[in-house]
Amino acid sequence: MIVNHCVEQGIYVVLILSLERDHRPLRSTELSAILSVSDSYLKKILRKLVLADIIKSNPGKDGGFQLSRSIEEISIFDVYSALEGDKCTLKTSGIGERIFVYGKEFSKGEEQVISVFNKANSAFCDELRKLKISELASKEYYLNGTVDFEKIIKETK
Repeated sequence: MIVNHCVEQGIYVVLILSLERDHRPLRSTELSAILSVSDSYLKKILRKLVLADIIKSNPGKDGGFQLSRSIEEISIFDVYSALEGDKCTLKTSGIGERIFVYGKEFSKGEEQVISVFNKANSAFCDELRKLKISELASKEYYLNGTVDFEKIIKETK
């Protein structure tokens, strides 16, 4: 299985927002600089995270993005499903029915394949639900927001 880079970037966005000094909002340009990705590309990820109520967007001069809830409540699955949806489910296109005239026998095999993919997807999602974003950082850092990413950005320029 291949998971898009957007999931990795989404996880880091959530983690960065949890660690930002005093939990101040970060603009997309700041986040894209930290992640070294295109701002326009990152805005698509941010939009999906906002729609999933993982982060919120604060408009205005001092606005930016902040978490909508604690990272103790946000799982890897939450980020994955916000960005990827339910892509692991196998959807057949009917090729088998067109190729094999023995429809009943083929249908049985196709049902088995679909079933095993659905079981695998369920197990995959269950594992992603188990890991909370909070487990990726020290509690003292994310509770208080102790990293000054703006300073880090300036130092790397």
